[in-house]
Amino acid sequence: MPDEDTAPVALVTGGARRVGASIVRALAQAGYRVWIHHHASQAAARTLAQDLGAARAVPIRCDLSDPRARGALVDAVAGPAGPFGGRLNLLVNNAAGFERGAFERRTDDDLRRVLELNLVAPLSLVRGLLSALRPRPDAERRTAGCVVNILDLGALAPWPGYVDHCAAKAGLANATRALAAALAPVRVNAVAPGTVLWPDDPAFAPGTAARRRIEARIPLRRAGTPEDVARAVLYLAQAPYVTGEIHVVDGGRLAAAGVAGRTEA
Repeated sequence: MPDEDTAPVALVTGGARRVGASIVRALAQAGYRVWIHHHASQAAARTLAQDLGAARAVPIRCDLSDPRARGALVDAVAGPAGPFGGRLNLLVNNAAGFERGAFERRTDDDLRRVLELNLVAPLSLVRGLLSALRPRPDAERRTAGCVVNILDLGALAPWPGYVDHCAAKAGLANATRALAAALAPVRVNAVAPGTVLWPDDPAFAPGTAARRRIEARIPLRRAGTPEDVARAVLYLAQAPYVTGEIHVVDGGRLAAAGVAGRTEA
């Protein structure tokens, strides 16, 4: 593991809980120092940072739907006076909202809110932190940084009741490839998880019909875990010749849906 002066630095948005926390832990175990972004989950972010140690993880609060707050986050992360000296090697755009509702009952304001958090904010952070991710010609030679955007299967296949969400995530998927071409040598990839967490709803408790029905659609016949997503993020962070890729982590569910949708000639 590298020492604190040379250890790579990551920012994980939405890093306090659930999948984000698993990504933070995996990166810290791999030797990264990590900014743990949070909005409402302050207590969880502080607890996670304490578990990892002050030298390894720092919580930072920001409402990513607020452009001025995003600017302050960029200044804090990239500022040379900060705890990690303004260094950044990896940006993981994990924070997202997950809104549903009948299309005809939702409004343009609903759409704007979803797009702001799920599409505008990730691209805004890439733009704001690009100078920190690029190699500095006046400094000692180092590898360019990278970005990993967290999508979901809604970016690749439509979900009824989630039109706004699917539109935002599909936009981020396309932007991932566009940015990979535009920003090289900074690498930009994405991870698209399938079912890796169950809703906090008794209807999806172990053994329920709803859970069995979902698992039956997955070729591996089980749900994944947040750690599966974290391993994919770590792979992309450390794969120097991979850029513009969307790494699907779904146990084969998307592939099976494609096969099921085909008709015989």
